[in-house]
Amino acid sequence: MEFAQLRHFVLLAEVLHFGQCAQKLGIAQPHLSRSISKLESEIGVRLFDRTSRQVSLTDSGRAFFVEAREILKSEQRAVQQARLATAKERHLIRLGFVSAASYMLMPKAIRLSTTIDNTHFELREATTNEQIQLLDNGHLDIGLGHPPIAPNSRIKSDVFLVDTFDAIVPEDHYLAPHDKVEFGQLAREQFIMFPERQGPILYAKIRELCHAAGHEFSVIHEASRLQTQLFLVAAGLGISLVQSQSSAIHVTGTKRLKIEPYPRDLNIQLAAFWDARRRNTPLNKFINHLRAIGKEQTNIKIDIE
Repeated sequence: MEFAQLRHFVLLAEVLHFGQCAQKLGIAQPHLSRSISKLESEIGVRLFDRTSRQVSLTDSGRAFFVEAREILKSEQRAVQQARLATAKERHLIRLGFVSAASYMLMPKAIRLSTTIDNTHFELREATTNEQIQLLDNGHLDIGLGHPPIAPNSRIKSDVFLVDTFDAIVPEDHYLAPHDKVEFGQLAREQFIMFPERQGPILYAKIRELCHAAGHEFSVIHEASRLQTQLFLVAAGLGISLVQSQSSAIHVTGTKRLKIEPYPRDLNIQLAAFWDARRRNTPLNKFINHLRAIGKEQTNIKIDIE
């Protein structure tokens, strides 16, 4: 049994006229007759009563008509879903990101791409180095992470956001009554930080600033995720430095302080990485959204090509 036979049968059952049915199908009437006869032979029942003047459904034909029509509807739904999946695939971006990208830049860019460009996303949280490997292997379309990366002729990189840091202290800390703090005051404290391997260049900058203030950079606890760092600060185990873009994230028991005057070299960059050979229209549009949002939100003025 073929879908064409079912379509022939359903239309004939609706019009009950071989000539009209053949005309609507765009086939010769003898071909229609052979198709119906073959269908009846395959299922072993007579579906139509035929006379020289009239065509009518048999009881078996009426029962088969109900189910055949549903089968054809299911076929149409299957075709539509397959076409929809293909359309989504054409507009799919496999996006890798570090947690810092999820504060503001990435959510806004995804929302714009989804609503304006009908783009769909497959998201994967990963470190910058992991993203570069995934890009090399063709498992990502774009990554959002922290430069610099090892030289790679295939991977293109653009910095879209430069952010500063705030200090986070326990709410009962002696600095908590203030809204601002100098870095020299922080340098004598014990820090709760992300692991050094996640940001060795940033660690080096903080270490140098502490040394310039006359203190050793003392890390008492390490935690990969911002929320964990904040919970540890709330427990009174130390202070932390967190990105200013994360200001919407608050844990009870902590106080956020602005660092003033702000150290010139203490900043963090967020960049997009992609394989230049795989750049396409949805990816181009997403990168444009990143660029526009980065210009609006960056805390340090930079030139973006």
